Amino acid sequence: MLKKLINLIALPLVALITIATVHAAEVGKLDEADIAVSSRANDVKNNALKEALAAVFLKNSGLPSVVLNPLVKAQINTPEIILTQYGYYEQNGELMLKASFDHQRVISTLRQAGLPVWGSQRPLTLLWMSVDENNEPTILADGSAADIRAELTQESNNKGIPLLLPIMDLDDVMQVSINDVRGMFTDVLAKASMRYQADYFAIANVDTQGGNLHYTLKLFDKNTTNGVLQALISQQGDAADYQQATKRMMNILADYYISQFAIASTGSDVATQVSFTGLNNMTQVVHIETYLRQLSAVKSINLSQFKGDSATYTLELFSSVDDLQRLLNIDSRLSQLDTVGSVDSFYEAKTSDSKPKLIYQWLGQ
Repeated sequence: MLKKLINLIALPLVALITIATVHAAEVGKLDEADIAVSSRANDVKNNALKEALAAVFLKNSGLPSVVLNPLVKAQINTPEIILTQYGYYEQNGELMLKASFDHQRVISTLRQAGLPVWGSQRPLTLLWMSVDENNEPTILADGSAADIRAELTQESNNKGIPLLLPIMDLDDVMQVSINDVRGMFTDVLAKASMRYQADYFAIANVDTQGGNLHYTLKLFDKNTTNGVLQALISQQGDAADYQQATKRMMNILADYYISQFAIASTGSDVATQVSFTGLNNMTQVVHIETYLRQLSAVKSINLSQFKGDSATYTLELFSSVDDLQRLLNIDSRLSQLDTVGSVDSFYEAKTSDSKPKLIYQWLGQ
């Protein structure tokens, strides 16, 4: 039963996205899950509700081990307490149960258990992958009909990791060859990745070696250190088939993103101020407040100043300012402004442990 629960996570998010103009992707429907059932009998329904709630906890934390926590297990065993609605439908001739739960109660349980919470804003990853199609090494494109393309779609949904594949149109073909991907020439791929505006790009090779597949995976962000791209992840391994190789590579990506963006409460009182400029109307203020409230690092918000085209918020945090900044930096509606050396920063009181004030230009509507 427990193994089945761990494998049940199914995210109806954005599958594999076609060419995008935004960075982070917003994952929706974090409070619901769809479970295949054999009938509408009460005992079948009760078990399906437990499985659905387990899937919801997994989607909101990212950790497979979340369902082992005593507080979470107790909630899963009584799903009706936080159930908001459920219903049945048919999909490909199979009976499905769709259940929705109180999202705030799910998050509250995770917080109470001291477990990480992964918000709906998640980084977008562009994947350059070489695979064998018709016994020829090929760059996997968005429109590919290869089996591994479907596997990636499924695993992207299951892990809640928005993925983007290159469309391999004339622009891509002129810049990137199969040898660039197989040789993992990062400078070439970093340049070709710029048009997609993803937060990260990954390079993966899957080769047939004997009766097994061998995979290599590296992950990079869009920034350089001293002009050099540093791999955030560099791992390789063997797998029995494409399905297993895909699962293992997506698990590697999930582990990294969870470590960066799933926020657990530290139990300490941390507060900071964040300012947003470029505001032209109250609708933008409402959108900013809605955005801040859904961030997994934010405990509470208070509008402390609204002057001209700027709004300043005092935020109470579950963890550190660095965690908050990582979340802010993956949203394309925000552009961080450098305040170091500005006139305002010169006149601000300085302390030995002070950090530059967080100021962002709001680019959203």
